[in-house]
Amino acid sequence: MTGEVDPHLKSLALLEELIEEAELDWDEVLDPGALSFSTGLAVAAVRAGLSRRELPQTGFQQQVAQRLEFLRATRPGPDGARRTKAEIAEGTGVTPQWVGELLKGRKVPKLEHAARIEDLFGVPRGFLTATPSQALDRALRERLEGEQARQLAGLRELKEKHRLRRVAFRGAPETLANMQALMDVILDEHRP
Repeated sequence: MTGEVDPHLKSLALLEELIEEAELDWDEVLDPGALSFSTGLAVAAVRAGLSRRELPQTGFQQQVAQRLEFLRATRPGPDGARRTKAEIAEGTGVTPQWVGELLKGRKVPKLEHAARIEDLFGVPRGFLTATPSQALDRALRERLEGEQARQLAGLRELKEKHRLRRVAFRGAPETLANMQALMDVILDEHRP
């Protein structure tokens, strides 16, 4: 598998590097259940992708049908119940029969219809149509961006806590935990 064929591999490597450097909880950041919910992939498929094994592939129509069924099972309607074909049809401007054919894997949605379905269920564009690797890549990039934002917020707090005006990061520790340890050593040396 290469990064070109499997785009999730690059994001996975970056995320693993951040987890290691920042001493984050692997099981929490790379939770297959949460990643499954974010991607519409089966937990077993997510585990395969996280282990750099080949991701299971299905035909496009079957993939769309599986992911739509996944959305129905995991994203209930406003009343808390599973969305019916009629509710999906009404929310997306198609007929219930068309939704039924889509669920059976007999129809291919136009991008416009796929986008309406994704909007109805509150998932990102491409949820229905992304390859398994693309879907996992999107979820991993979201995790990576979230963890990087938390690290940056932690550095800002550290800066405010020690009343620093500027911080030059040339040669500085790469993680928040290591930066905190360095600041503690520096401050301990300057205390009377």
